Amino acid sequence: MTFEKKINKLNPMEIKEIRLEELNASEFIEEKIQEISSIVGDGLAVNALSGGVDSSSVTMLGHRALGDRLKTYFIDSGLMREKEPGRVVSLFN
Repeated sequence: MTFEKKINKLNPMEIKEIRLEELNASEFIEEKIQEISSIVGDGLAVNALSGGVDSSSVTMLGHRALGDRLKTYFIDSGLMREKEPGRVVSLFN
């Protein structure tokens, strides 16, 4: 079994392309919140926040789905602009 197949087997979320004309942002956000909530159930989840678009989006969705049950750790890569790490942390506190 390839690595990709193993990962897909562990990951219950299906990956699919969304075309701009098919995108309804509100529906997408609600769908992802429901997916996260359903996967985590009553448990806790952990994520890493680097301040980029991807990790920031996942953090916002995760917090909407799980609230205090999402434990987010900020990762300072040392590559951000001056004072940017503090702004990212304050945005998510």
